[in-house]
Amino acid sequence: MDCEELSEKCLAVYQASLELIAEQGFHGTPMSQIAKKAGVGVGSIYRYFKDKDDLIHGVHAQADRKMMEALVSVHIAGSSEKDQFYALVTSLTKHLMENPLEFRFLEQYYNSPYGTEKKREKFFEEMPSDEKTSPFLSLLKGDSFKDLPLPVLHALAFGPLIFSLRDHLSGIQLLDDNLIDNLAEGCWDAVRKS
Repeated sequence: MDCEELSEKCLAVYQASLELIAEQGFHGTPMSQIAKKAGVGVGSIYRYFKDKDDLIHGVHAQADRKMMEALVSVHIAGSSEKDQFYALVTSLTKHLMENPLEFRFLEQYYNSPYGTEKKREKFFEEMPSDEKTSPFLSLLKGDSFKDLPLPVLHALAFGPLIFSLRDHLSGIQLLDDNLIDNLAEGCWDAVRKS
């Protein structure tokens, strides 16, 4: 987040924002309600964020940072692209299962005008895409993957994962280690060269 340091108040605002936005959406969640749930004054939020849009982008940045830290921690240097892909898909799935509010927030964010510009930056502009800043985008540029536009590869790699996570969180189909492995294999088959 844009908090200079993640103080107790800032973390409370982050958690309250995740919970309320997951339940009510961006537009259904006023700053006053976030402040009340966080146990802080509205003015305290404005010490960290200039407006609601800034808060939403800050919550995204923190959720994205946590997700990237989880992915970078499993990066297997020197291993095959297939092994790296499996490790990343498995780690991402487990991280999002363990952090359902962040998953719901990120899903809303990337399917809203807030996230459209971030997607455009990731896929079409020169953004750093090394293993530390974007392990998946860096990997998808490897030799093992189909020669398709990056957004298409991304959709093939993550579409099944996103739908499976939605079903898991709604109790339709619970994911266990075996299903996560099968999910990783299916995603790999969708993006690998034949």
